[in-house]
Amino acid sequence: MENNIQDERDTHDIQTYRVRSYECGPDGKVRFSHICNYLQETASNHAEKLGFSKKNFEHLNLTWVMTRMHVRLQSYPEWSDDITVLTFPHGMRKLKAYRDFILTHSNGSPIGIATSEWMVIDVKTRHARRLPDVVETCSNTVRKPVWTDRPFSRLTFERNDSEIIEKQFPVQHSHIDLNGHVNNVRYLEWMMECAPEADTAHRVSDMEVVYRAEAIYGDTVTAQCAQHTDGSRAHQVLTADGRELITARTEWTKL
Repeated sequence: MENNIQDERDTHDIQTYRVRSYECGPDGKVRFSHICNYLQETASNHAEKLGFSKKNFEHLNLTWVMTRMHVRLQSYPEWSDDITVLTFPHGMRKLKAYRDFILTHSNGSPIGIATSEWMVIDVKTRHARRLPDVVETCSNTVRKPVWTDRPFSRLTFERNDSEIIEKQFPVQHSHIDLNGHVNNVRYLEWMMECAPEADTAHRVSDMEVVYRAEAIYGDTVTAQCAQHTDGSRAHQVLTADGRELITARTEWTKL
């Protein structure tokens, strides 16, 4: 991290999270889903400080939705460790806004990086709306994006019925977030339940996801997992009528 972070507080934010016992798996390390929760919480808190959070947009009947995320990790903190998350918005493109994250241990050693893509939608119609001007005025021009190449790829689910692993999940009240739909991280938990590596010593080292549609209370979703030819895992979550909710890709490593 650069020494001038404190001077750039208007476009950066730093928050620290202590890993709780209930956020860990049997190996004592934090679960991937909780790392993603830290990212979203940091993004929401920083957006509020900058004046364009969900609360700031309520009078406009607008809210934020995440459309893409890419997370790359090189280590997993353990119970009682502190995780520092630095975040900053770094640009806009048409109807989309972008935000990056840098994760470190309390001693400064790296944990990983992440980037995300967001849109603003009308609360009633659920259609995309133009980004309010305040978002553009807060775009970071000091820090470089954490990805030097293109962070998002064209994700596909290569269907081979003989190799697909799938599980069904009913959408419950506890799965619904402030926007009235299934929380983004819940999809990741569902899709990873189908990955054979989930019950091994391997952990997600790279995950990319695109959110395509919303699930609500009362839906039943099907999570599917297959293997790409490069060894990575392909994921998708569908509604009962076949509507695609997310498409994702994961890489698993012993971390």
